Amino acid sequence: MKADPAVLRRTPLFEGIAAPEIERLLTCLGSYTRLYGRGGILWQAGEDVAQLGIVLRGAVDARQTRPDGSFQIMARHGAGGLIGDLLMAAGQTSPVTVTAQEETEVLYLPLERIMAGCARECPCHVQLRLNLLREMAAKFWQQRRQIACLTESSLRRRIVRFLLSEAAEQGRSAFSVSYSREELAAFLGVNRSALSRELGRLRQEGYLTFRRGSFTLLAPERLRTLLR
Repeated sequence: MKADPAVLRRTPLFEGIAAPEIERLLTCLGSYTRLYGRGGILWQAGEDVAQLGIVLRGAVDARQTRPDGSFQIMARHGAGGLIGDLLMAAGQTSPVTVTAQEETEVLYLPLERIMAGCARECPCHVQLRLNLLREMAAKFWQQRRQIACLTESSLRRRIVRFLLSEAAEQGRSAFSVSYSREELAAFLGVNRSALSRELGRLRQEGYLTFRRGSFTLLAPERLRTLLR
């Protein structure tokens, strides 16, 4: 399988790089693609990660197992998402297991080739490394957002923090999330039934409406007062 440069141009890692240069980069960097079925494991917790991956199609979850055997979703990446970049840069074993949530195709790029560049130090190599740095910085702030949710003192505050953060990220008060109810519960580190009950209370109190993965914040400013 060969990655389509026209598709890669729409991903943050290859932003600002022309399609012909992307094609040359893929060859120079020794890239390769791999196809996974639903539930396929990209890598297990405890494994070394020496390359980053770009999700060309499909979706993957990074899950961390708790001592009681349950799991928490640490991140989800759809088409265009970058995976493994922080782990490969840190040179540490993975604390999470990454699995495909549907049929998924991933393009892999080895760290050594990315950082080494080429003898001519082509502008496209420099742009690739700058894009990678920006992506890693964005992920740092995304993880800060999740930590802010998880460290809230109550389930209600976790939910409110998450919803306000998503609304701000998407720039509108009506938005959708990619998580199912069970997955959102795992992301927030709470019980699914408790999550559903609390969302129901917030709806009854006039703060929001929701249907499956779609939410509308009816009074965002009033909702923010719940975090004070």
